[in-house]
Amino acid sequence: MKRFFTLLLLTGFTLSCRTSKPPVIKTTDDGKIEVVFLQLNDVYEITPLEGGKVGGLARVATLRDQLKAQNFNTITVLAGDFLNPSVIGTLKHEGSRIAGRQMVEVLNALGLDLATFGNHEFDLSETDLLKRMQESKFGWVSANVGHKTPTGVIPFTSGPDLSSVTPTWIYNFVDEDGTRLKLGVIGVTLPSNQAPYVHYGDFYQAAASTYAALQAGSDVVVGLTHLAIDEDKELLRRVPGIKLIMGGHEHDHRYLQVGDSYIAKADANAKTAYVHRLQFDKNTKKLTVASQPVNIDSTFAFQPQTQAMVQKWTDIAARSFQELGFDPNTILMTATTPLDGRESSIRHGSTNLTELIIKAVSAAAPDAELSILNSGAIRIDDQLSGPVTQYDIIRTLPYGGKIVEVEMKGELLEKVLTIGRDQNAGEGGFLQLDRATYDSARKQWLIGEKPLNRQQMYRVAMPGFLITGGEKNLEFLKLDSPGIGKVYEPDAQHKSDPRHDIRSAVISYINKK
Repeated sequence: MKRFFTLLLLTGFTLSCRTSKPPVIKTTDDGKIEVVFLQLNDVYEITPLEGGKVGGLARVATLRDQLKAQNFNTITVLAGDFLNPSVIGTLKHEGSRIAGRQMVEVLNALGLDLATFGNHEFDLSETDLLKRMQESKFGWVSANVGHKTPTGVIPFTSGPDLSSVTPTWIYNFVDEDGTRLKLGVIGVTLPSNQAPYVHYGDFYQAAASTYAALQAGSDVVVGLTHLAIDEDKELLRRVPGIKLIMGGHEHDHRYLQVGDSYIAKADANAKTAYVHRLQFDKNTKKLTVASQPVNIDSTFAFQPQTQAMVQKWTDIAARSFQELGFDPNTILMTATTPLDGRESSIRHGSTNLTELIIKAVSAAAPDAELSILNSGAIRIDDQLSGPVTQYDIIRTLPYGGKIVEVEMKGELLEKVLTIGRDQNAGEGGFLQLDRATYDSARKQWLIGEKPLNRQQMYRVAMPGFLITGGEKNLEFLKLDSPGIGKVYEPDAQHKSDPRHDIRSAVISYINKK
């Protein structure tokens, strides 16, 4: 393994160098140069949100064009999480699941320069991820992630030429008066959503060793990371020579200082983008970093080339939604209080959004005595406010899936509820509940208002996924598990039954309310 990362370091210096287009030299070199980074992170939607008010990658493309017109030394980066989860990515096109293809094509049109892996990139199958990387026209950088194959760990490859993903990406900038700057980018990713085809090295160690190898030959080193904010802070404490971390993972914009270095994170779904202006004086070796979050809203026009690609994929999605029986633009309600679907909230407790969804499950299955829902089915990791459309419900529950009713013995039900509350706190397997509560004073579960009877059979409504054994710590919950009785599925002959798709159940419930 050590040899693998040594090779990565070597290839990082031989294959990932990029030189900005040499300008016409107009004046004498003054030793001062400015470069600009446009930063995105955690982007799952290609179109604007909140009724068109915020976001939209075609608007980001306009901002990019404006920045490049001011300074040709402008680089656009994405700090992970963009291939998944995405509602369009769950649809099928040309015989296969889209799986992030729409995002790569839009980012290619936008002119993205460089990306690192987010943890959700590895939600994709090995085949799909390799396809998306090879379709990308932008670079990839990672110091701690490798491709695990039957013959060993090798670098991932990207682009049509199958270039190896390297631990650093080096830019050789030159400005109008001839000042030159060599700037290195280090990429690292946290080992979450671990996939069997991925090797995850220690990101602290990888960043430190890569920086040590890069430092001597570079004027400035920055990081492109997908880590939790506390991990970014610790990284800067360990490697203080990294002067700017452009990070992802959190979904709200942040900017903080650690020593004389900075961490910046933009809002998810391109609601904001960060613009970083790095000014370097080669004579004094002084670096100045000036960063600004920019609201991506209707003040930015849609850049035509990128918007054409966005339109291509929204048209494909619209046809697919219609085939599934949805009208994405239909407004269902107006949320005067934001509906909270943030993972930090829903994987530890209930919110107004989870209450709405679990009540919809119960309404769709009136014969059930209680309902349970794994929080991982909710993938919006955001808040819904203002007009809420069918599309908002679809992107909240992108995987859809049927609702089933399962006869379950009280002894097994108690085990499921306890694990869903305790062991799965903070995970996608944390259970949202309707008509089931825990009485901490009596230390027992209540179904309705009565204590759970371990010998009684209960009829439980749940997503079909939960009875497959696929949820973390609930692998024992399968159709043939002891304690499982009859399973009631939606009638295939009654297409109007909302139990066929949990999204239909939520839409129906809102309409009736």
